Amino acid sequence: MKKLSKKQKIIGFIAILLVAVIIAIIITTSIIKSNNQVASESYSATTANAGSSLVASYIKKGITIGGITGTLETLDTSDATATPEDIAMGKTAYVKGEKIVGTRMNLDEDLQISAKNVYYADLDSSGEITVDGVIFADLAGEEESGEWGSNGWGVYTIPAGTGFKQYYVKGEYTDSYFGTGKVIAPMEGTSGNDRFYVMALEDINERKTFCWYYAASGKLDKTVGGSENDFGEGRGNTEYVNLKWNDPNLPWGAHSNNPNPNVDDIWEEIQEEIADGWFIPSKSEWSAFSEAFDITESNYSGTFGLKDNYWSSSQSDTSYAYHVDFINCSIGRYSVYNVRYVRLATTF
Repeated sequence: MKKLSKKQKIIGFIAILLVAVIIAIIITTSIIKSNNQVASESYSATTANAGSSLVASYIKKGITIGGITGTLETLDTSDATATPEDIAMGKTAYVKGEKIVGTRMNLDEDLQISAKNVYYADLDSSGEITVDGVIFADLAGEEESGEWGSNGWGVYTIPAGTGFKQYYVKGEYTDSYFGTGKVIAPMEGTSGNDRFYVMALEDINERKTFCWYYAASGKLDKTVGGSENDFGEGRGNTEYVNLKWNDPNLPWGAHSNNPNPNVDDIWEEIQEEIADGWFIPSKSEWSAFSEAFDITESNYSGTFGLKDNYWSSSQSDTSYAYHVDFINCSIGRYSVYNVRYVRLATTF
């Protein structure tokens, strides 16, 4: 093998050195470009986030986005139970992750129930407004006595009560007869005594009259409605007579024994309503209702849509029951086998 000359060896060394330098330059250039690209991308992400107003308080605590670590501490509202009715009207809150707007209005401290200040009752504390009747007496405040009618049988005393449920104003309602007024409903979940007396806005079977208790004429003990003022006794009167009417052990206790098949007793028509807490008003409750709205012989029909006469749940004696007579603007009495219209009341 021919040996390389000294000159050839120098040239070969220089060639190898140049190749090494070129490779080194290529590698260094590649690294620089890569670092510049990463830095550029990082800068772009950061500046883009900054341009979109991304700040730490917008990001959940412990999460990092675009170099920004969040500081937002979220509140779990999944166990919240408030409803719009529980929150003051116009105020907002978050329940189960959703924003709700309050609808509750403060209840007037001193209600003045009259034809000029009408209040309606919604016995259901939730959902849409469903008016069940018009309020005619309020047990909050001082005891109130009065008289309606012309013959002395229309006296009443509305007692003062305590320990009431909580209520709120649910909205407004306009009745074709009683006009526009606030709708009051009980607070859901609250307990206590009933504060208000309510008269239904419609009669039981608008076109029909009923006997008080046909078969019981002369047989019922005079145990209901015997006092001059029997305000607050309407429910008890109704429950007592209804038990007699349904008693299979009384020969005159079952409605099937009604000797006149052409007429119906009140009780046959209102079994479901009684089960739901409605009752026939006592004579004094009718008087309080009539006085509250200043009902007279000239306005009872056209202004308030009432019929000429209605049964009360109060007995006069074993054969007679009291009724409200709007034609004569008085509380009267009639035989239990005669017929009158029926309108119910309740409390809440």
